[in-house]
Amino acid sequence: MAKVSFAKLGIKTDSSIEKIQFGEHTIEVKKYLPMQEKMEMISNIINLSADENRFYNSMKLDIFTALEIMDNYTNISFTEKQKEDPAKLYDQLITSGLYNKVLDVITPEEWYYINNTLTETVQAIYSYQNSVMGILDTISQDYSNLKFDAEGIQKASRGI
Repeated sequence: MAKVSFAKLGIKTDSSIEKIQFGEHTIEVKKYLPMQEKMEMISNIINLSADENRFYNSMKLDIFTALEIMDNYTNISFTEKQKEDPAKLYDQLITSGLYNKVLDVITPEEWYYINNTLTETVQAIYSYQNSVMGILDTISQDYSNLKFDAEGIQKASRGI
């Protein structure tokens, strides 16, 4: 079988943008996000949705997924003040219908990939946390914190 050079196929990443109307504003929406950007987006969602014990709140996952979708797939900008209350911003995006209009543009395969990857990542984190290695890591981290606290107490008791 003869080999065909990939370069000669002329394949490019889909960078198409669809414009939607929302009120009197035209919003640009990417149909596809390059994999590197998608990985960063999913990482942000995961990190923002966890509490200090690495417990994932499904409502936070929904909120930060919506906000990251808007931030990465559209040309809409948010002020720092608006970002201070993610739940309120999420409510505004949902109740206005803007979020659903944006999702209608993103390809179903893209949307499925994002949701599936988020679900699998959270499940993998929980599996690891409940594994022997995860439990040992947690104990090790707790021990390190305990050792630090003990040293601090010793210094304080000596008046250092």
